[in-house]
Amino acid sequence: MIKKLYYFAVLGLLAFSVTRATAQSVPSFDKYHTNDEVQQIMKKLAGSSGTKLHTITTSPGDKPVTVLEIGANLKDVPAIFMGANFEGDNPLSTEGALYFAQMLLDSTNYTKNVKWFIMPQPNPDAAAGFFASVKYGATVNSYEINNDADDAVNEDGFDDLNGDGLITKMRVKDLQGTYILSEKDERILTRAKKDKRGIYKIYDEGLDNDGDGQYNEDGEGGINVGINFPHLFPKGKKEAGLFPGQAPEVYGIMRFIYDHPEIAMVYTLGNSGFCSVPPKGGRKGGANMESIKIPSRYAKRFGVDASKKYTMDEVIEMMKDIVPAGMEVTPSMVASFLSLGAVVNPLDADMKFYKSYSEDFKKYLEKKSFNTERLDPARAKDGSFELWAYYHLGVPSFSMNLFTVPKVKEEKKKDGDALSMDDVKKMSTEDFTALGESKIDTFLRANNAPEKMDAKRVLKMLDSGKFTPEKLVSMMKKMPKAEKEDELSEKDKALLAWSDKYWEGKGFVKWEKAEHPTLGAVEIGGFVPYLETTPKPELIDSLAKTQLPWLLQLSTKLPAISFNSEKFTELGDGVFKLEMYIENNGKLAYPIAMGQRNGQPAPIIIVLDGEMEFLQGKKRTSLGSLNGNQIKKLTWIIQAIKGQEISAKIESAVFTDVVKQIKIGG
Repeated sequence: MIKKLYYFAVLGLLAFSVTRATAQSVPSFDKYHTNDEVQQIMKKLAGSSGTKLHTITTSPGDKPVTVLEIGANLKDVPAIFMGANFEGDNPLSTEGALYFAQMLLDSTNYTKNVKWFIMPQPNPDAAAGFFASVKYGATVNSYEINNDADDAVNEDGFDDLNGDGLITKMRVKDLQGTYILSEKDERILTRAKKDKRGIYKIYDEGLDNDGDGQYNEDGEGGINVGINFPHLFPKGKKEAGLFPGQAPEVYGIMRFIYDHPEIAMVYTLGNSGFCSVPPKGGRKGGANMESIKIPSRYAKRFGVDASKKYTMDEVIEMMKDIVPAGMEVTPSMVASFLSLGAVVNPLDADMKFYKSYSEDFKKYLEKKSFNTERLDPARAKDGSFELWAYYHLGVPSFSMNLFTVPKVKEEKKKDGDALSMDDVKKMSTEDFTALGESKIDTFLRANNAPEKMDAKRVLKMLDSGKFTPEKLVSMMKKMPKAEKEDELSEKDKALLAWSDKYWEGKGFVKWEKAEHPTLGAVEIGGFVPYLETTPKPELIDSLAKTQLPWLLQLSTKLPAISFNSEKFTELGDGVFKLEMYIENNGKLAYPIAMGQRNGQPAPIIIVLDGEMEFLQGKKRTSLGSLNGNQIKKLTWIIQAIKGQEISAKIESAVFTDVVKQIKIGG
């Protein structure tokens, strides 16, 4: 009896130990993790079946940059790459990447036929700044750069003059100042406008350590990993580095991705948010793929007017007559042939899926009762990873900002006040039009519409029948707000409210007088670092749990290329016409329009193998582009013996190869 009790006791202890070990292996998301803790979590996650941990480089600060591979046991399958916190000032995104990795390991639904690469900390040197004794929102690594071109390095950084552990701002009264105190809230300084004269200058908190008349111009580090990528590399910014890929972290990331051509989609967690706000266009100086002028030396050859502009599709049709038979004319070929230059704005065909999925994401969040009335995510910066992934890799690149500060709700109107946006959103076109120009203008001005948007223009848009009051409100919410005289910006309002309500006022350091050795009497204060990007730790779990599953849904939109059917037509003397139908059962095109434009990613090749002679067509034929839920026909003329079998193969560096045996003649 005693032996039996001992036996069951041992079993119980073992079961408890296993349960405890399992629980310990799952990371907790009730705090922000240091670099060392992130690496410990990565090693634990890499202990799961089918995973592998890659150390792709070491930062200048001697910290590892690692990528967790989930699905290392899978071969010949597409992959999705997720990177987070490239600038180092968004610790929430690092937690999001770790959370996402755990989600994938907890379920096999999204890892059966897709491989994942998760990189939570590409800029560990900067990320360490969040845990430093003095915080200033670091974004640069520890690469030594002499920013002010003198004989010393890192000699003039920030200084915590008031000893609060935070680098904020210094405001100094100066006859040549350009700032004044806001009449709405004296904590905020605004630029002086019109007939008002500025009385303040603003500096970052610190000293002129090297006596060159500048403040904080050569601090510790470094290169901002988040803006050191090749696309639109901001060479005028010192923290971007001297050239793309100068940061070892960026070089390591690009090398790793190019070594894995199976990557078919990219996710970025950070400050931008393509999931909620589609990529912005409007950049000048780039090639316009839908408005192409044909140089006169080619226009005569094509038989077209050199003074007119043509779409890419029209130019492709023109070029088909001058290339060898069977050669596919691609946008990449056209751009190279006509020297069109780099594309700097998202292509129209790609904007369709970005806009569609952003609308779907908003509906998804509404169903989750998630407050979407927040400040818009930051625009993707020149030289960023998410822009490089789209423009250079030619794959769908989605970014997500897990947290932006809630907007300040509009005060409900009192009797006699202008209509609110909610009022107008519910109105019919007839009721809104009946208000008349005067009331409509009052509504537009009260809701901070741009000056160019007046009642006459709005009524004309409504009269077209393609516009409604609801669409008007939606458009106004997306427009940048024109700041009124002496009015706080929407961002300042939101940050002050967030600080007052959720941080007990500690998100803004009250201005306090101090004596500066070179500037004299100054006041130190302002918004604290990380306020805009980093909520309290208790919100990590709910923010991640609510939003990250959307990225799992996006992963189901990947292209799915397969054989549909084939048809033989006997032409006599052992000659056959083979028509083969290839389908894409996925939602996204392969490649997307940008991929077609720059020839990335690798093309899908249809390979015919067996005893036959090709009279028209080739053994290896590029499939070219194939839209989502579409079928494409390829045609060959071959000579072969009826009844024999040949092999047809869909060969891809990205997707699973598919092989089919076909009997000549059907």
